[in-house]
Amino acid sequence: MGGIYWNDSSRLMDSGETVDVLAIGDSWFHYPVNNLITPLHEALERPTIYVIGENGARADELCRGSWLGNFRRMLVGYPQIRLVCISAGGNDFAGIGDLDDKILAPDCTGAANYFACYRRGQPAGVFGAVEQAYRDLLDAVRNVRPDVTVLVHNYDYAIPDGRTLLGLRSWLKLPMDNDRVPIAGAPWGGIRREIVRDLIDNFTLCLDDLRSTAVQPKVELVWSAGTLTDSDWANELHPKPGAFKKIINQCWSGPARQALGLL
Repeated sequence: MGGIYWNDSSRLMDSGETVDVLAIGDSWFHYPVNNLITPLHEALERPTIYVIGENGARADELCRGSWLGNFRRMLVGYPQIRLVCISAGGNDFAGIGDLDDKILAPDCTGAANYFACYRRGQPAGVFGAVEQAYRDLLDAVRNVRPDVTVLVHNYDYAIPDGRTLLGLRSWLKLPMDNDRVPIAGAPWGGIRREIVRDLIDNFTLCLDDLRSTAVQPKVELVWSAGTLTDSDWANELHPKPGAFKKIINQCWSGPARQALGLL
């Protein structure tokens, strides 16, 4: 049985452990205490997991620079890796400067439906860039370990209600406020909730395209969207601790255990 190492290669080297699972991603892998990695570690019978990235990491950041360099070094240095997990994309379409400045039209006051709130060419333009970032990460895996399984996931249908963590700015409600998205039915329904659902569905299509076109490495889409209830959310982007475990048990456990030969 091994431990979990978040961006801590020194502690990993001191432990003398090999790495079974390599993960790279955003807050769904790094959120303090409450994340996907901790229950995944238990579901996989405590393998050694090394996690790269940080809270707020974007797909277009993870696929270049020091993050990508570290990702490649781990793949080369730990040939025992049997599973790679990627969590990225949420920060590319949620938040100030992205949802409001790139995806939504500047003034959606008169929008009759969610589609009328999008800028021309969006959200396809944003998701095209996200897909390319994923392809860059998959290329890094293919060049070193084409035999491993790569798991990607599609988050879930968050609630644009303004709830945040430790005073951070809203990721969904505030950008929608900035672009005057109609508030009728919000946050549980209406155009605002439909926008979130459509963004997740578009992201899912992006990931499914990766899955269907990948030859090596093998890519599997962990379909978590639709798993959570409204009461399972801690804030606009993150489930509660028990809800992360729910996603692992219902969605991740099967394909991840298969990749590690535990089924």
